[in-house]
This record gives sequence, structure tokens and C-alpha cells, in this order.
Amino acid sequence: MTTTTETVHGLLHLDGERLTIQWRLGRKTQHLGAEIRTDEEFEAVRQVVIPLEAVVGAGVRRRWWQLLSGPRLVLRAADLQAFEEVTGEGGLRLAHPAELVLRLRRSDRLAAEEFSAELALAVAELAAGRHIDRFLPSDDSRRAQNLPQRTEDHS
Repeated sequence: MTTTTETVHGLLHLDGERLTIQWRLGRKTQHLGAEIRTDEEFEAVRQVVIPLEAVVGAGVRRRWWQLLSGPRLVLRAADLQAFEEVTGEGGLRLAHPAELVLRLRRSDRLAAEEFSAELALAVAELAAGRHIDRFLPSDDSRRAQNLPQRTEDHS
């Protein structure tokens, strides 16, 4: 008898206007018969960088019928192609193309809640920046009106 278990371990990283998803697939095969042995293999780490403008938000989901399996982090996309590179051959499976659902350990729930809040803030800041820029005059029109130039504060 042969039993194969696949496990995906990964990391999410928010860096400015980019969301980086890294994961590695591990496969454990147990052989029971004339000999008893366990084979483990790990695929190379895969990484996808998604622009933050393609992400709507994230949230931690826990449903009552999933009490034994733990919470899930749900990333929601603004574009159906946002998670395209994450899926496919050797990738993750999605129940919905605009949602990437990641199972979490119970001990990672608080970190996932914090990450969701940071992502929501980053998405809101990005949207606000685009919204404000539409209403502010360009530097050329500011010069023509003898208005002070905008300065960037990098502190």
C-alpha cells in the first residue's frame, strides 16, 4: 500500500506596492508492504510578485464547520488574472479565480489578522494616492500659476 501526502508551505510579504507570495510543495510518500519506507521530496521554492493595485484586500475566515481544520487567509483580487501565476501546473488550486485561500495553523491566526490589516491599509493608501493625484494640479500648471511646487517628504 502506498500513501502520498502533499503539503504546501509558504510566506507572504508586503513590500511597498507589491505583494510577494513564496511557496514550496513537499511530498511525503509512505510505502507499506514487503518493505516499509518513507520518501520525502521538496520542489524548488516558487515566487510570484503581484502588484498591489491587483489586490482588493484580505481577511481571515473561520467557519463553524471548519473548526478542526483551522482558519484560512483569503486574498481577494481586483483582477481575475492577479493569481494566474500562482495556479496551474505545480501551483495552487483555487476554488474561485479572484480568491486565493490559504490554510493557516491556529497559532498563525493573529499574524494573519495583522497582515490583513496591513494589506488593507496599503491598498487604501494606494487608492487614496491615485485619487488625490487626480485633483491636484500638475507641476507644470503649478508653475504657470506661480504656486509652490510639491515636495516629497522622505522622512
